[in-house]
Amino acid sequence: MATASNTGTDDGRPSSPFRATAQFKPFEWVQVDKVDAAQRHRAAFLNDARDVVQGAQTLVQLLGWDEDRRDAAVSNADPAPLLDAPQRESLWRLLAASLNLLHGQIEAQCEALTG
Repeated sequence: MATASNTGTDDGRPSSPFRATAQFKPFEWVQVDKVDAAQRHRAAFLNDARDVVQGAQTLVQLLGWDEDRRDAAVSNADPAPLLDAPQRESLWRLLAASLNLLHGQIEAQCEALTG
């Protein structure tokens, strides 16, 4: 049987053989910490905006695919749609709200540049 050494860490916490040495770092399109301090806010915004736009594109494609599947299921023995009507409506509202928030941030960024 293997035994684990529990000598501890520099800050006094016990070490663990199961503790990964890497720490989680969220994905960023633009690495904010490598950007000039004056541009960090804009870089963080661009990261979020890019994710929202790509997610919105994917969601529109998924909803379109599901509607096609729903239409086909009505006319023959094709598989049922993935989503029911309330789920589709909820996703459309999520899409609209996300894009509305993104639009507001874009307007604020434009105003800050021109104002």
